[in-house]
Amino acid sequence: MTRVCLLLALFLAALPLRAETLVFETLAGTRETVFAKDGTKAVVLVFIDAECPIANAYQPELQRLEKKFSGQGLRFIMIHADPDTAIEKAKTHAREFGITAPVCIDKGHQWVKRTGASVTPEVVVLDPDGKTLYQGRIDDRYAELGKKRAEPTVRDLETALTEVVAGKPVKAAKTQSVGCRIFLE
Repeated sequence: MTRVCLLLALFLAALPLRAETLVFETLAGTRETVFAKDGTKAVVLVFIDAECPIANAYQPELQRLEKKFSGQGLRFIMIHADPDTAIEKAKTHAREFGITAPVCIDKGHQWVKRTGASVTPEVVVLDPDGKTLYQGRIDDRYAELGKKRAEPTVRDLETALTEVVAGKPVKAAKTQSVGCRIFLE
């Protein structure tokens, strides 16, 4: 029986993320469908943690990208990867860092498990069919833990989003994220 459940779980995890099943609960307690807005070409899921200095350091860049691309059919959603994050802490974090995108807490690690995100910050870009178009880092500012460049030399996420908006396939669809590890329960 355990083997059957494990195989079923692996099979379900391998299925595409159907857009109609992608629902999240906002910090205000409302449930929203990820692709609730008409004309959304893709959704940008950003895994964050209020305690991760690398994720926090990227907030200005993420807000710049959201401002640049939100009018072009891309929707950003910030996901606190730690399921134990208190709602008030997440609200304070959003306020302190000027986060304007919807924010949710990944209760039960449903988003981490569905996408395979492993660190914060990590970004997963999905099309309306739930297909992963891009997964990985925001840019190469952090070569590895403890090694930070003054300025990035490659802006992976911005390049990927530009390709998505243009209707082109993402050339570098997978990159390695550097950040704070997400611990599964």
